[in-house]
Amino acid sequence: MADTFWAAFGGFALGSLQSLFLDWVRGRTQHKRHLRQWRAELRRLAAYRQRFNWTMAEGPPNDEIPNPPRITGSYPRLLQDTDFWATDEHRDDNTQQALIDIADGAAILERYSADVHRLVDQMNAAGPQEKRKYGERAIGTSQVYDRELARWHIMIDSALKDIERRLGSARIVRQIGRALRPMPKGTNPPALPPIKYP
Repeated sequence: MADTFWAAFGGFALGSLQSLFLDWVRGRTQHKRHLRQWRAELRRLAAYRQRFNWTMAEGPPNDEIPNPPRITGSYPRLLQDTDFWATDEHRDDNTQQALIDIADGAAILERYSADVHRLVDQMNAAGPQEKRKYGERAIGTSQVYDRELARWHIMIDSALKDIERRLGSARIVRQIGRALRPMPKGTNPPALPPIKYP
């Protein structure tokens, strides 16, 4: 009777452990899939590199106008679904905050681009005395866009490097070793300083 009980208990425990291990592997596989989606999202955003390059002396160099970056509809959902803890470097890892900042930066760039278009339309509709004022404001705003775009790309490049590191850390063998030791303490790099405008 006792042997039967312990055999049943051992079978139950072994089955439970197998089930827990399979759930753990599924979670790590899902995390890796999320990381590959992040890499695709960030690579798409990294392609938005065109600047206005307008100057007060020469104005627009040509008729090309940059297309501002836009965040896809899947971006916020992916941000909620990704369990970054699985591949965080340390307890205070701020990858989620950085990805939120990237989305905020894209919204800012879109707003500056819209402001440039609005000012150009106002310049075209204005009388001779007002044209210069709107033209200078449009060029000044385009230069702010270019500086913000350069700053935003520093964040994108940093996030892409972090995702590549995470993909290496997401391998099952490394995850098993990671599960057996506590998350280390650490600090994040300092945030980018805001751009100073004249």
